[in-house]
Amino acid sequence: MRPFHALPMLAAIALVACNNDAETELNDEALAAGEVDGVLNDNGVKPGAGEYATSVELIDFDAPGLDEATIAEARNAFAEGAGEPHLFCVTEETSREDWLSDMVEADCTLSRLTADDNSIEGAMQCSAQDGLNGRIEITGTSGDEGSDLRLTVPVETAAGEGTVRMRVQTNRVGDCG
Repeated sequence: MRPFHALPMLAAIALVACNNDAETELNDEALAAGEVDGVLNDNGVKPGAGEYATSVELIDFDAPGLDEATIAEARNAFAEGAGEPHLFCVTEETSREDWLSDMVEADCTLSRLTADDNSIEGAMQCSAQDGLNGRIEITGTSGDEGSDLRLTVPVETAAGEGTVRMRVQTNRVGDCG
């Protein structure tokens, strides 16, 4: 069983914000046929083989129309989940999509990507039973020993669309074992 950590807390944030049940699924209408760019300018930069620890920091939770108590509850839940790192393994055969999917513990498909030197910018569509669902915007850097990414995730709230912005860092902690 995987440790409890921050990324599945996005589901809780979205559910608290919507006052919905766990059966609610966030859909991404922005990936309609005419709006999807192919994977572009992929230089293949991703962390080298090894075991990585992921740390997550909530940068911003923008939820127009929600009361401060609900926002505070969501932020506290996220902070509690962020305390324990998620570990995952990268091998020589790990694709960029597999790396990103393992990092966020979801099944993700890149819809747009520009990778220049160690900078990355793009978008991916993710789905997970508990965690990231929908379109996620990515910006940041990646190198041989880790990555430092900013993720922007839209969430539906009772008052409309909100946004979660987070920083996800990965650092190599050793060999896969």
